[in-house]
Amino acid sequence: MVPDIAILDPALPATCPAWVTASSGIDVLTHALEAFVSTAATSFTDPYAQEAIRLVFDHLETAWREPDNMRARCHMHNASALAGVAFTNASLGIVHSLAHKIGGEFGVTHGLANGILLPYVIRYNSQNTDKYRQVEKQLGIASLTAAILELNARIDIPATFSDCHEVDFPEDKFNRVLDRMSANALADPCTLTNPRQPSVADMRQLYCEAWYG
Repeated sequence: MVPDIAILDPALPATCPAWVTASSGIDVLTHALEAFVSTAATSFTDPYAQEAIRLVFDHLETAWREPDNMRARCHMHNASALAGVAFTNASLGIVHSLAHKIGGEFGVTHGLANGILLPYVIRYNSQNTDKYRQVEKQLGIASLTAAILELNARIDIPATFSDCHEVDFPEDKFNRVLDRMSANALADPCTLTNPRQPSVADMRQLYCEAWYG
């Protein structure tokens, strides 16, 4: 479904609880980063993704801490739309593949799942693309994964699923569904444009890393 127009009114999300701002905001970052490193990315989609990444790092924490800060809300609303333009045309990657399936099994919020998975997938993908280094250079940071983990910590997104208290995450159920989740994640359409083509074993390993740290 593609809209004819999109009205970006920063007053609309201003009343959202802080956890909604955090999980939806980190989802924006995931959209932008996955679109940027996608195998379907082009010189037309990259500028949208890059600007969305910058805006999230500059304004998400402020929007989370100061819900009535309309400047931060406006920048995050714009970032969401820009990232949407990027991934609608370039597609996504295995952060979304993995998040879709663990969300289906446990009911964890989609953006929260993305935020937990994102640093682990970046480490996995980094040997197959130099575009994460481009982001680091753009932002003036030494490590994108470290920067995301630090941002997550500041907006109360846990580093692992085992530390997530949003839903019940019993370890025995995680181990029971792990193989099925891994196979289903590999079959997700978002896997097709990931910069590194994974196996079921790779998906399983990523789930374990995101579970245990």
